[in-house]
Amino acid sequence: MAIALISAHKLQLLLAGEIPGQMPPLVVDSRPESEYEAGHIPSALRLGWEDWNAKPDLKVTGLNLDLWEPGYWGALDNFRLEEFAGRLAQLGLSNHRPVVVYADSLASKGREGRIAWMLLYLGVENVFLLDGGWRAWLDAGGSSDRLESRAERSCFTLRLDHRRRVSTNALASMCGSGRMPTSVDTRSLSEFQGDSFDYQPRTGHLPEAVQLSYESLFEESGTFVNRDKFLALLDPRVLSDPNLITYCEVGVRASTYALLLEAYTGRVLPVYDGSIMEWGADKALPLFRE
Repeated sequence: MAIALISAHKLQLLLAGEIPGQMPPLVVDSRPESEYEAGHIPSALRLGWEDWNAKPDLKVTGLNLDLWEPGYWGALDNFRLEEFAGRLAQLGLSNHRPVVVYADSLASKGREGRIAWMLLYLGVENVFLLDGGWRAWLDAGGSSDRLESRAERSCFTLRLDHRRRVSTNALASMCGSGRMPTSVDTRSLSEFQGDSFDYQPRTGHLPEAVQLSYESLFEESGTFVNRDKFLALLDPRVLSDPNLITYCEVGVRASTYALLLEAYTGRVLPVYDGSIMEWGADKALPLFRE
């Protein structure tokens, strides 16, 4: 299973069947529904990352009621994974057909990365991120459609790629035994330091975390930074840690970082999809403020 970047021009050629020997991909729009309805790539299906997540544990008390609303709790729902496979098949996704995921670049705060990460984790073999997103598509002369797209039902088999994900339980165990891995926190510096949002159970950052803002992954044009710029964002000693993971608030921005690292180096980086929301909900787990 692999991730790669794709340009708007190449996607146009693929969708038009103009590249011999290459199957036209299924296109997934991961923007909010209102943006999709205002105009999307013709034939693109819409998947919202919020629709696949768990709810907070009812045994955890003192949580803000906002956290029960879609988009506030990041952990993928482990109890519905088989159901998710059926949903993806109904939408026309299969394990073998390539998928191109897009959003609106920096403005979408990692939505395309989160959907692409989820598809790879569940078993899609080849996923692409549209470099520059929706704006790049329009700038390249791509057309826009406002009709809801539907694909013919396919067959999807759940094939979890456990390399791509790390859980709160696993991290808590490592932390308790003094083996907490280095983590890349892709939130803003103020979030990292603990000046964050009042709906969060607690604020701060994980032990052994280094900060790298999601915004630094993009050029001013909205395309991703190139490989050299990307690899220069972190001290090489951080990247050399064999147990490196990444997280953010709800595992969305972090997914984009993880997939760029994979696209540029081939390394599969585990994403902590529960992220700071789930970690902070357990008062027994340490958080640091600066």
